[in-house]
Amino acid sequence: MSINTKSIPVLEAQTYVKKWQSENSEINKKGGLKHAKAFLIPAGDIIDCLLEMEILKDLSCINTSLVDSAGIRAYMGIDRLASDNTPSAETEKLVLVATTKEVNGTETIHRDIIEGYVLKNPPPHKLIGTGVFDFTEPCPTVCDPNSPFYKP
Repeated sequence: MSINTKSIPVLEAQTYVKKWQSENSEINKKGGLKHAKAFLIPAGDIIDCLLEMEILKDLSCINTSLVDSAGIRAYMGIDRLASDNTPSAETEKLVLVATTKEVNGTETIHRDIIEGYVLKNPPPHKLIGTGVFDFTEPCPTVCDPNSPFYKP
């Protein structure tokens, strides 16, 4: 078994995210964004998926004391060269970064764990690589056409 743990450069990821946000920054009638910039996925949800797929057999190998404070943020991105700026599903990306919960008074924020980004309360583990990942493949290129979510 081989697990790909190579991260991508922060500047490359920033380029993808900036491109997506520049094309999707319209404001709705209430003054908010029409499209989300990213999604926070709680670590517990990821663990539950891995348990369901039997990639994890049980919780014995998980540091359960960190689960509630951890997550993954999936930023929307686009990888299109300036020479071929044609929108297509194949050029869309998800840029994944780990997060750690930071409480500041009454405010709770999940801070991104990224190379060069200083955290007030860093997690107990050290960053290996940049902390930024993108090994996702977009649908409709890689889809399950029989899924109830393919054509709901």
